[in-house]
Amino acid sequence: MKAIRIAIVAAAALLMQGNALRAQTNPDELIRENPERAAAVHHSYEYHPSADTPAPAGFKPFYVSHYGRHGSRRNLSGTYAKAYECLTRAHEAGILTPLGEEALADVKKVYDEHVDMVGDLTTRGGREHREIAERLYKRVPRVFRQRTEVDVQSSNIPRCLLSMANFTASLDDCAPQLKFSYITGARYINLLAHDYYKSPSSYGRKLQDSLLRADFNPDRLINSLFKGTPEETAAVIGNPLKFSEYLYYAGSIDQCVEAGADIFDKYFTMDELITQYKSYNVRCYSTMSNDANVGDAIIWAPAQGLIQDIISRADAAMAEGSNRAADLRFGHDTGILPLAGLMGLEGPGDRMKAEEVNDRWQSFERIPMGSNLQIIFYRNRKGEVLVKFLYNEQETRIPALTPVSGPYYKWSEAKAYFEKRAAEINAKFANN
Repeated sequence: MKAIRIAIVAAAALLMQGNALRAQTNPDELIRENPERAAAVHHSYEYHPSADTPAPAGFKPFYVSHYGRHGSRRNLSGTYAKAYECLTRAHEAGILTPLGEEALADVKKVYDEHVDMVGDLTTRGGREHREIAERLYKRVPRVFRQRTEVDVQSSNIPRCLLSMANFTASLDDCAPQLKFSYITGARYINLLAHDYYKSPSSYGRKLQDSLLRADFNPDRLINSLFKGTPEETAAVIGNPLKFSEYLYYAGSIDQCVEAGADIFDKYFTMDELITQYKSYNVRCYSTMSNDANVGDAIIWAPAQGLIQDIISRADAAMAEGSNRAADLRFGHDTGILPLAGLMGLEGPGDRMKAEEVNDRWQSFERIPMGSNLQIIFYRNRKGEVLVKFLYNEQETRIPALTPVSGPYYKWSEAKAYFEKRAAEINAKFANN
């Protein structure tokens, strides 16, 4: 009995820890608690245990519609390489301090992890998807015991394909009777992460640059790593502010490749790290999410086809005789965030101006590696259908809709709402 009581107390503590994290809105506190969160969209997936709200009486789960961002990956932009190149040139020029030499060795660890592997899934990324799949099965085992068909769509980018492979292999381990159908190709990256406009990307980059120029002083960092005069250092590494950003990106991807470089802790003060994060956080939101300064037509447009795919496949799964247990999709941050905005999900889909973002929306919570949306469908003997939305495995609400109970909504009402939102976007384009 004592062992049972200890287990119960431990489980309750985990639930309270997860709920406490989500209740906080101050990014400074959350990053001080775990500096890896300063990596923003490069933060590896954090699972926070939480209790499921019981479904209304008589309703049983029968189908899952899922979207998952690829798991932890190597960097894409080459900023880690720029940090390595700057430090290498400084080493050759003889202007690195002892700490600068350590920084070169640490950044080289990250650099070496990227040789011939840029953008590819890491071991950690595969592990994230296997664990998410196992938890999904344990959450609704009934779905995968009563039905056997699982349809899987993926972006044709290798990190998504490997995420898909890890997720479905784990699900297959849990339920070997499942039968999987797989498809990928250019058509599916257009469906799952279609990017119509580049203007939000340029806008977000400008916001990040302006915030860094205003709030980040690189002098302490530069003086700790380089012993040349300011002119000698600048001649070797270029703009000190840009170098600080390169080093930040090298540190942000370190957790994904698990190189053990510890760049965030060793070379940035906590205040410097938080400042770097906040500038990047605003860029992430304004580029891919629901920035009121950008316009919803531009942000939501990429998700129109995806929301229709979710609706049509869900309706097919409800048809008499359907054996479809789940529709699984694997894509990118540029797919799931516009979808959250179009669906009006509380949290990831919140709409605000850029100047409000750092107080209300944190990218390490909303769009880390492995981010996922799980829509679980429930039905009673009368044939009535309810849905529950889980974002990053947490029950999530749609403020524009009235739930039947807790986080459970009538599918007919959710479907009508999604179709109305998509139609409004189409109308805006038609009038342009």
